[in-house]
Amino acid sequence: MKTDLIPTAYNHATILLCAIKPLEGKSYEYVALDFGQGGQQRISLRRVKVGRSDGHPTEFILSPLGRPLISSPVLLNASGSWDYDVRYSAEAGWQLYLREAGSEQEWELIGEEEDFRPTLPEKNTFGISCTFTSTHHTGWHFRQLRIYPASETDPIGGEGTPPRPEPVPTPTPTPQLGLLLSEVMPHPKAGCPEYIELYNASDSPCELGDYALAAGRDGSSYKITPLPPRTIPAGSYIVVTKDPDALAAAYPDAPRETFVKASLPRLLNQSGLIGLLLGDDGLVVDLLHYDSSLLPKGMKSKEGIALERKDYQVIEEAGNWYAASRSAGFATPGRKNSSPEGRGSDKGNSPKERISAEELFALLDSAPDSECHFTLYRLTGELLARGTSLARDSWIQNLRTMPAEALRLIGVSANGPLLLHIRLTRPDGTREERSLLFRLAAL
Repeated sequence: MKTDLIPTAYNHATILLCAIKPLEGKSYEYVALDFGQGGQQRISLRRVKVGRSDGHPTEFILSPLGRPLISSPVLLNASGSWDYDVRYSAEAGWQLYLREAGSEQEWELIGEEEDFRPTLPEKNTFGISCTFTSTHHTGWHFRQLRIYPASETDPIGGEGTPPRPEPVPTPTPTPQLGLLLSEVMPHPKAGCPEYIELYNASDSPCELGDYALAAGRDGSSYKITPLPPRTIPAGSYIVVTKDPDALAAAYPDAPRETFVKASLPRLLNQSGLIGLLLGDDGLVVDLLHYDSSLLPKGMKSKEGIALERKDYQVIEEAGNWYAASRSAGFATPGRKNSSPEGRGSDKGNSPKERISAEELFALLDSAPDSECHFTLYRLTGELLARGTSLARDSWIQNLRTMPAEALRLIGVSANGPLLLHIRLTRPDGTREERSLLFRLAAL
């Protein structure tokens, strides 16, 4: 089971494992595995009531019954994948096992419930319910679903052992060059439209119509825009905007032939999310979380300053996006991005560098009243978590004494190397940026 968004009360999935008994009216009690129902943002085994809607006979309404039977301590995040194994016997009750999909780790027993031991009907039903708002269409993915009746021999463990789904290895995706985000203009100057520039980093042409753009406030609030048909030659730029003519008038030296029209959703000025999606399944191939801290300091107005990508070989966001240089007019739509060395430096700011854990904690201790903004990545560039707090209260402080629990609190597995990037903003406005590469020992 895979999710591309953080579950909320309006965006969650429920797997109806088995019916327990009929209730009043046209409703039934089920035991279900829910992924974030009610905005809990946890994987839980629970009892739910499933009833047919009076107004829409083909629709069903799900509502929880009491507290969860078993609840995972791990919070769901926007890019998690899990294999699950639910077992039941009238003698032992319920057991829930989880593990990260595609990993070689052992199954982890999340919890047991011995008090609720109903007699299940011999004939039963199974179902999947996905609840979405109109802005989310491809947030949940299911694969390799297998159900073994209790009368059958376990195909793996042998006779006498509870059924267990056969582990199916999931190939670990490797970054592939193709169409990527290259430059964005979320806050244009007066009379100029917003735009998003894309770059074909591969050595062969690609089709713009195979992609879509997502834009919004964050991973739970965004809109998706399909892109028009257009062949993008290898090593070429394309600029997507609502008004190509107005953009050409604002940047007369830019190559007008690279501009294409699309009904982009409005980009937020101060901060937001932009994603590049591929195919009918909406695979996220590139992502940018931007905010005004990337813009130059000391300027009267921040209008008309584009954000540019530094390296197309790097998926990691931290340190790979910067404001377009003053010498390039603060924007380069349809052209090669300006050099990051051409941007103005912030007085008192320190460059980003890799440090040890001891150095990181010493930095936090030296500035307890500073604002600490952190982002956590896998080395594949996958964003795992981000947040902001005072340095003395930062989640990072928990890494000192309870590293595995600290990761669990933000819904991250401790497996594999992780890259932690922090931006520390002191009360006097000066900033320091540091990165820590670490790996926790397997538990």
